[in-house]
Amino acid sequence: RIEMPSSLSLLSLALSVPAFALYARSDGGKVPRLNITKGGVITAGCSHAGDFAHQFHITFNSMVDGACVFSGQPYHCAVTKFPGDQLVKATNETSVPNCDGCPDGETLVYDHCKNHPQWVDVGMLPDYPRRACGQNPIKHTECIDDVKNLFDDRVYLFRPTHDRCYLEGAVANVQALYAQMLTDPESQVKFVNDQPFPHTLPTNSTPYYNHSEAAGFDGPGECLRWVFKEDKVQWAGNFKPENVFEFNQTLYMDDFGVGINEKGFIYIPDKCQQAASMSSSSSSSCNMVLLTNSCHDFSGMDIDFAKYGEANGIVILKPCVGGYVDKDRFPQAHEVQRGLLDVYGQLSDDYVFQSAPHMRFVGKILREVTGW
Repeated sequence: RIEMPSSLSLLSLALSVPAFALYARSDGGKVPRLNITKGGVITAGCSHAGDFAHQFHITFNSMVDGACVFSGQPYHCAVTKFPGDQLVKATNETSVPNCDGCPDGETLVYDHCKNHPQWVDVGMLPDYPRRACGQNPIKHTECIDDVKNLFDDRVYLFRPTHDRCYLEGAVANVQALYAQMLTDPESQVKFVNDQPFPHTLPTNSTPYYNHSEAAGFDGPGECLRWVFKEDKVQWAGNFKPENVFEFNQTLYMDDFGVGINEKGFIYIPDKCQQAASMSSSSSSSCNMVLLTNSCHDFSGMDIDFAKYGEANGIVILKPCVGGYVDKDRFPQAHEVQRGLLDVYGQLSDDYVFQSAPHMRFVGKILREVTGW
């Protein structure tokens, strides 16, 4: 069994659970290296985190093999001008500082892909991930992985019927994008759009819209059983607070003014702590869910995912945003200033590239954990 020194602080320290980690103190709180199954990493999230789960899946598709998108908008849609778009004057008050195809002095209506999904030309959506990096030769480094890696991926999509943030058609456009990029979308994509919830990632205790009793819809379980396949995911187990670790995200930050939190979290099931000391070819390797979000702790739906993680050998990696934003450099980054992920192009025009601030730091953490 691995020696567990104390360089990584345990989230449940206040509960008098001994703090321990997979890295020595000299590593200064680095996220631990684990034995993760190749082909066993997926992303998940809701709302802006759902946008990011979809965005990260496509950009890092050589490392990520599936996604669970609970209310998300299509890849690069937030800054793409479609023929049916209405434009507004570009000012510091607008939240769309970058627009692909807008004339000078004009920009897109904020959240046009979520509030006006009928404006989106879904036939245009695959062009950007296929061509943005250049063709023969590739012109951009740290760009978007070859989309051929997406061909066999599995995707779970969810939009509740009372979602007022992502109007009807918004998530259907994500489905339409994947339909053009997967080999057999009918068997690889599951789209649930008939559940009467408000805007949320529902767990067993979440009530339906205008109800108070729990509806019993298990969003995390539905997601995991689809993407990892039902025969590989048992029911949820017990959450163990002592398996939550806090790590130092400043070690993976290139820029301290782009809204990245100083700490992130990782849930490592007992099985996966044991597997970390074995070879990468071992049958004891673990799958992983990437739950990037605005966060300061490990709670709520994180615990629901962790219960499945404990029972099924699935690591839950939670990089966090919600840190300091340099408003002088990013005066139009209104959503990032509110603690959200940059799924709007507010920090850079290449916000979906691997080189973009939020994408790069999460990519660094993922590589640190997997060693890939």
